[in-house]
Amino acid sequence: MPSKKTLSRLNHIFGFILYCLFLLYFGSSIAAFVVNASELGAGGIILNFLVLVIELLGPLYATYFLIQNIDGVLDIGSVEYDIKKTKDHPAIDVIVPVHNVNPKILDLTLEGCSKFTYPNFKVWIADDNSLPEFEESTQKLAQKYGFTYLRGKGRSYKAGVVNQVMSEAKAQFVVVFDSDQIPVPDILDKYIAILEQHPEFAFVQAKYEFRSVSNFLHIWETMSTHQLFVSEGGKRRIKSVVFFGTSACFRKEHLYPMPENKLSEDYDHYITIAANGHYGYWLNEVAAKGLSTESFDHKMSQMFRWTKGQFGAVMDHKKELFVSKLRLRQRVDIFMSSTVVVVLTAFYFMGALFIAHYFTDIPMYRALGIDQLALIIMPVIIALVYFGVFGAVGAYSKKSNDFKFRWWYVLYFMLYGALMAPFLLIPLGNGLFGRNKIKPGKKFQWNKKIRVYLIAVIYTILGAGFGFLGVISLMDSLNIGPFQFYTDPNMFYIMFLSIAFMLIFALPFVAISKKIFKIEEYYTEDASIYY
Repeated sequence: MPSKKTLSRLNHIFGFILYCLFLLYFGSSIAAFVVNASELGAGGIILNFLVLVIELLGPLYATYFLIQNIDGVLDIGSVEYDIKKTKDHPAIDVIVPVHNVNPKILDLTLEGCSKFTYPNFKVWIADDNSLPEFEESTQKLAQKYGFTYLRGKGRSYKAGVVNQVMSEAKAQFVVVFDSDQIPVPDILDKYIAILEQHPEFAFVQAKYEFRSVSNFLHIWETMSTHQLFVSEGGKRRIKSVVFFGTSACFRKEHLYPMPENKLSEDYDHYITIAANGHYGYWLNEVAAKGLSTESFDHKMSQMFRWTKGQFGAVMDHKKELFVSKLRLRQRVDIFMSSTVVVVLTAFYFMGALFIAHYFTDIPMYRALGIDQLALIIMPVIIALVYFGVFGAVGAYSKKSNDFKFRWWYVLYFMLYGALMAPFLLIPLGNGLFGRNKIKPGKKFQWNKKIRVYLIAVIYTILGAGFGFLGVISLMDSLNIGPFQFYTDPNMFYIMFLSIAFMLIFALPFVAISKKIFKIEEYYTEDASIYY
């Protein structure tokens, strides 16, 4: 059996070959445009070029993450550590930020904190202006376990209240857990052992598990976190491990202060850390066990917030991405990780450009004269790459204890993600235009209700339109029917009908998900599981 390093090298060689194939396809397509310039004209060349670029965006992203995910499965870049070698047991401040938290949920989290095996820690319950009834129950729980309660000054959200704690806390190391996460007893020992024995790391980020996987939304959510975790493993190689707000231990000087009034303060802070020449370590072990999202509406709210926040963070730090201590690979990784929605939505942009191709009767030229056969050949190559990406997630999920894994879940994970992808175009645009900020003093809803039905109706109507175009294009290709928009035989109907299939199901997707993916006992109107 080849070593992990050998398999990783083969993985990167395979990725290099794929990129060379895409480059050859791109270059020879440009050559085809030039050869046929007189027929295409300036407008035809521009349209062909735009379609080509969008056509390659998806596979370029997917190949990047395929290589990274395979490295993650191989667990490349792991370091040795020994908790028995920890000498002085330096103090750790453990911060649990809360806001209107159900006391039953918080009780389990604090009970878990009370069972830490590490001998020198202090737990802070950072209350971001909870309603009076929740403030009272939280204070009682703090007294029950002998933990320190701090009520924040005004509503300042997670980063603000964590900063207020850190301004008073004295420990050299800081750990943050969400209010629904039950920590693993020996996780603090592991954090300190790694940071003491490997001083090059600014922080250690560990994974978490879900303890309430009870339906297929939770399976999709869990596999989504596994996609993040397996990618984190691959990021160790290029020193770009991401801090995702919880289950992490920092050297305090690298955590304080956190950026406030941002939707993704954790990702924003990670970019700053990386730009300053520091980096973290991915610990592929469970730090805590939390709750799954209680409803489809809440999951969509999270997805909108994260998409908007991460892309907005990149826009806020675009200068740092070019002028900083970041290496080229780190810059590329930050950009691609922040705009991963492109992988799932390039398909729709390409479909929009194909409409222009079809109705303007502009020929499509592609590499080596394959031309419209590219509509068949490239999707096959892209599909293989995508299956590789999600297959790696499946291999990682198979080893997880969150739920009993079945390989057909990979197909479900891909399909459910594809149905959700068009919805994320909206927060992606919001992030692009800087709408990732929380304006102090103004009314703001952290878990904002998304008008999913309205969006779904619009997409279903668009899907019907693409279906109509697909039928017309097919009839046109077969020389039947009253419409003859495209002179040459065409295969545009393949793309049109594929997009139609995905968009038409937007409304049933929302209706079914809202109805069946809900767990009332974990959530009430006022209480919040998630910060």
